[in-house]
Amino acid sequence: MAVALISDLHSNIEAVEAVLKDIEDHGITEIYCLGDLIDYGPNPCEVLDIAVSGRFKVNILGNHEEALMNVAEDFNERAMRSVDWTRATLNDPEIPRDRRHEYWNYLDKLMKSPYKRVREFLFLHGSPRQPTRDYVFPKDIKDERKMTQIFSALKADEVRFCFCGHSHIPGIYTEKFQYAHPSKMKDSSVDVARFDRLVINIGSVGQPRDNDTRACYAILDGSRLTFRRVEYDYQKTSDKLRAIRTLPKFLAERLLIGK
Repeated sequence: MAVALISDLHSNIEAVEAVLKDIEDHGITEIYCLGDLIDYGPNPCEVLDIAVSGRFKVNILGNHEEALMNVAEDFNERAMRSVDWTRATLNDPEIPRDRRHEYWNYLDKLMKSPYKRVREFLFLHGSPRQPTRDYVFPKDIKDERKMTQIFSALKADEVRFCFCGHSHIPGIYTEKFQYAHPSKMKDSSVDVARFDRLVINIGSVGQPRDNDTRACYAILDGSRLTFRRVEYDYQKTSDKLRAIRTLPKFLAERLLIGK
């Protein structure tokens, strides 16, 4: 059975709805979300409503949920402003009390889910070195010490394939210190069974950062992994962000360039 893998929704309801429709059009009912439902975008309540409804079979803790519930470690000033705004929005007294409680109870349950293991597959937000906060960027493929540590962690847990998000940049990382963006793959697809082990970043639904404005997610069907790019109304999302004066304009501007 095929599974849709999504991550880094970041309160972007326009992108989320477009991706969910694309998933539905492919006849897929199982969705794994690898964290960061919230922050950066203008619609945290609407995105949380989807998660709370049980739409996702698996939901993994992201660093932004962790920051909202605990302490925002290593967050810059712009990210901190977003966390503060999101917290205030979820606590808005105009939202019915029961609905607010649902949000916070759901986020509290996420704190107990930093990763998910299914046979030889590991699903998390960051990396095997630190499930919520460790980034894996394309440039890291040249950092042999870091990549060796990551793949050593997979071997120790007898995991072949680790799926993550967090960096918002899709692609596959091999034990031989090679990285490939989906644009370099035929039909943006790869048979993961060809490799002993892989780290696979599925990209971001709500805030892509690989110079492509389209929402990104992946479909895993057996051992065939396909990256999907989905058009959405990013101008609408950007305009809503600009109208929120307490949020940095940078958050609105970056959606227009996919960066």
